[in-house]
Amino acid sequence: MANGCVPESGPIEAKAIYLPPNSRGAMRPTTGPARALRWGAAIALVLLGLTSLLSVSPEASAAGPTLTIVSPADRSIIGNGSPVYVVYEVSSFNLTPPGGGPDPNGGHTLVFVDGALILETAAQTVPLNLPSGGHVIELRLVSTNGSALVPDVNASISVMVTQGPATGTPRIEIRYVEITFPTPKLVLGRDVTVSFQITDFALVPPVRGEPAPNEGHIEAYLDGVHYSSVTAFRPIPFSDLPDGDHTVTLRLVDNAGTPLTPDASDSVTFRIQFAPIVDINPYLSVIQIILAAAILIVLFYRDWGRSILDRLVARIRGRNA
Repeated sequence: MANGCVPESGPIEAKAIYLPPNSRGAMRPTTGPARALRWGAAIALVLLGLTSLLSVSPEASAAGPTLTIVSPADRSIIGNGSPVYVVYEVSSFNLTPPGGGPDPNGGHTLVFVDGALILETAAQTVPLNLPSGGHVIELRLVSTNGSALVPDVNASISVMVTQGPATGTPRIEIRYVEITFPTPKLVLGRDVTVSFQITDFALVPPVRGEPAPNEGHIEAYLDGVHYSSVTAFRPIPFSDLPDGDHTVTLRLVDNAGTPLTPDASDSVTFRIQFAPIVDINPYLSVIQIILAAAILIVLFYRDWGRSILDRLVARIRGRNA
C-alpha cells in the first residue's frame, strides 16, 4: 500500500445470519398489512377470471333474429288520407315468400293492425290503407310453416291517420254573404246564403271512434241556436228569416262534435227588412163599384148619354099611360 501497489486478494470468509426459530422450530409467517394486500390481489384475480368466463363474445356466439321498424316513427301523424308505408329491417333471418320451401333460419312476416292479422309478406315495405283514427301496427317474424319463433321476434308502432294535413292550425273564415245590395248588411228578402273558406282542415262526415286531428265538420248557428251540420264545401242557405237583426256563426268541430282547441270560428251579422206585397183582393169589390159609378157619371154628361136617359124616361112614361 505504501508503494502504491494493489495488495493481493485473499480468501473471503462467509458469515451466516441467524434467524430465531418459532416455538415449533419453523420460520414465522408474514403478518400485518402485507398479508392483507396479498389476499386482496388473489380475490381480484379470481373475480377477473369469473368475469371472463361469464362474458360472451359477439363474434363467438350466434346472434338470434331481430326485427326493427325503420319508418314511420312511433306516434306519427299520417296526413291527407295517405297510405301508411311501413318499412322494416331484419337481421340473422332470411325472408322468404309465404308457402316457400323449408328454411331453418328463414320465414316471413305477419302484419297485424289493431290486433287483427291483415297480411303475410316477405316484402320489407308494406303499404297500408287505414281509416281515420289511431291504429297499432305490429310486425312478427314466423318460420316458413307459420309457427312463431322462440323467443318471439316482433315490433310495433302506433300511428294516427287523418284526412286533413298532418300539421297546421285549422281556421275558418266567412268569405261572402249575399247581402251587399242595395245596402251592406241589409237583406230585403227572407233568404240568405253564407259562403266560407277553411284552411288546414278536411270536411268529413261525423264518425264514431277516436277523433283525428285536422278533420271534422262545421256546425252552423243562427242567433246562438244550432241550425245545421255541414260536411261538404258548399254555401250554406238560411231561409224564411224573420225581420230584424241576425247573427250566423260557423264553427269547426272534430268527428265527435267537440270544438277545436284553439277555437276556430267566424261570425257575421245582418238585418232582414222584408217589404211584403199587399193583398188587394179584399178591396176589389169596392173598387169595382167606384169605377162603375164613375163610368155612369161620364156617360151622363155626354150628349149621347143624355139621349139614352131621355129614351128610358119616355118609355117608362108610355107604359104608365
